[in-house]
Amino acid sequence: MLWRILTQNGLTAEQVQQNDNLLSMLGQLPGSNVSQIYSIAFALSLVVMMTCILMISSSLNSNVSQRTEFFGLMRCLGATRRQVLRFVRREALHWCVTSIPIGIGLSIVVVWGLCAVMRRLSSVWFGYMPVWGISWLSIAVSIVLGIVTVLLAARSPAKFAAKVSPLEAVTGSARQNTTFRHAANTRRWKVDVALGIHHAKAKRSSYLLMTCAFAICLTLFLGFCTLVPFMKNAFMPKEWASELSIVSESNTCSIPFEQRDAVSEVSSVSRVFGRMFAYDVPAKIGGASHNSNLISYEENQFRWAQDRLASGSVDEVANTPGQVLFVANTGTQAQVGDTVTLEINGVSQTVTIGGILTDDPLAREEGTETLICSEETFTQLTGESGYTILDVQFRFGAGEEDVAAVEALFTDGVTFTDTLTRAQQQRGLYYAFSVLVYGFLSIIVAITVFHIMNTISMGVSARTRQYGAMRAIGMSNGQLTRMIASEAVTYAATGVILGCFLGLAFHWFLYTSLITRTFGDAWGIPWPELCLIIAVILGTTALSVRGPAKRIQAMSIVENISAQ
Repeated sequence: MLWRILTQNGLTAEQVQQNDNLLSMLGQLPGSNVSQIYSIAFALSLVVMMTCILMISSSLNSNVSQRTEFFGLMRCLGATRRQVLRFVRREALHWCVTSIPIGIGLSIVVVWGLCAVMRRLSSVWFGYMPVWGISWLSIAVSIVLGIVTVLLAARSPAKFAAKVSPLEAVTGSARQNTTFRHAANTRRWKVDVALGIHHAKAKRSSYLLMTCAFAICLTLFLGFCTLVPFMKNAFMPKEWASELSIVSESNTCSIPFEQRDAVSEVSSVSRVFGRMFAYDVPAKIGGASHNSNLISYEENQFRWAQDRLASGSVDEVANTPGQVLFVANTGTQAQVGDTVTLEINGVSQTVTIGGILTDDPLAREEGTETLICSEETFTQLTGESGYTILDVQFRFGAGEEDVAAVEALFTDGVTFTDTLTRAQQQRGLYYAFSVLVYGFLSIIVAITVFHIMNTISMGVSARTRQYGAMRAIGMSNGQLTRMIASEAVTYAATGVILGCFLGLAFHWFLYTSLITRTFGDAWGIPWPELCLIIAVILGTTALSVRGPAKRIQAMSIVENISAQ
């Protein structure tokens, strides 16, 4: 494209400048971070659609299994397999007549609510959003996607219904397509539990659909969980970011220690931390001479430095006088335990490297080594006890009047850098997107809960006759409940195991593509999110057994056996 523009207009490459940011936003710059985000969004959309297909297909399959005799009667009356296929598909489409308008109405209300919250949390970024806006294009796309999803989901249940023979209408029971090589495993499990597991695996297609539906819910939840750390890195100010910096005009340790205490006593101040600087300190490391900056940290800054520690111990440097952290970002080779000789005020003093940091926000000067020590060590080495910089962080809801109150504590000799407004805008943007993402995660959890309850209820209804026969030969209500529970747990446990493999792989792919590639954070297993969704799935499965089991028990044995 660029070559064509140059050729058509007779321009040289030096006369044209490419706007990479705009091209990235338009998705026209392959390999950019924004293009990668668009690709991830497309992948998430496919997973959402796959989830809908599996859930709807699972529900339709259970619904068709309940009406085996009905489809057999249709075949007795002369319906062809093709007609039964069309019947099931049209029945599925009939669900769209009510579900799509309801879904669109709920979506509009939810979007209005989210937009209102986002305008409230970040008026700078989202204040332009309309109050009662409606996207007709989104509605049209949603309708098309909904119909396509239902048609795809209806394929497997429709084929199952078309295979029902007229003989099954006469006998009143579905044929057994699966040939079992082994009976229920009563050696390992009790009879009722073994029968429940056996029933769950009786029909492979249904077992696969149910298992995949459970697994895809877990996968979808873990996939969208990656958006939370992505937004935190993209929008949220760093934990160590200052909202008001008070800097010595002479770049010396001229801010008295007492001033830090005075600032910390202001009610709107959340945290205040200072640093002492000694610039251009001659240092000998491994026999080679270097220029260095010596900087003091306090407990908060030492804690934040833990994430960048390559070797050694931050705590030991913080608590042991005479030890320093060495920032290894200049190529100079140093090891923990090496000594560094510093020339300060004409006096040679030796310190020990107690830890190596991979990087540091203050290590910005090319060719200058950065050494970090405790305030006690800094005072021992330099004789200085004042601060060069004080950084202030305010409580949520603080305003410019709170910044002015802190600035009033200082008379002269310092300069101020106020970034409170920008930090608040960034937090507002993060909170706004958090509402969006957490809202979607809540919807995923709700869909998972409703799907599990509906699936287990319909599965029990499809086996009502079998349960009636078992009650007729002496199965107790407690055994019946355990059999239903073991069948449901079989679906859930297999789905969770499959979902853990698929979900963690999907989470790794999204995390490395979005976060590691852009911000450098290493991937790790999301244990809190994983445990939460597993607990939701297993807990919902356990609770959803109670209602169907009571319904079966409340019916007489004759009603169970004659149920359709």
